[in-house]
Amino acid sequence: PLTLLYYSSFKRSLKVLDSSQKAIVKRVLNSLLVYYASSCTLSEVQKQEPRFFYKKLREPYYEAGVESKVRVLIERDKSECIAILAGNHDQIRRFLTGINKYQ
Repeated sequence: PLTLLYYSSFKRSLKVLDSSQKAIVKRVLNSLLVYYASSCTLSEVQKQEPRFFYKKLREPYYEAGVESKVRVLIERDKSECIAILAGNHDQIRRFLTGINKYQ
């Protein structure tokens, strides 16, 4: 099974979210735990969160969400999945664009 860990950047990203956005992030994290525990079986997690999505952006980055407004960016390395940031589409895009500058 995959293990979910958190970078300090993820914890910092939570500080700027309001309470309803934090509640969505909590739902995403709970869904990720179910997803990873079920050997990445999408149907298992969608029993709890029908709108859950887990999408590969580019190696090694993925995004997960239960609604379109707030997502969690994840870096996947073998059996470890590390939450990098919680935010909206634009914030994730800015993060990935910033990564390109240094590669």
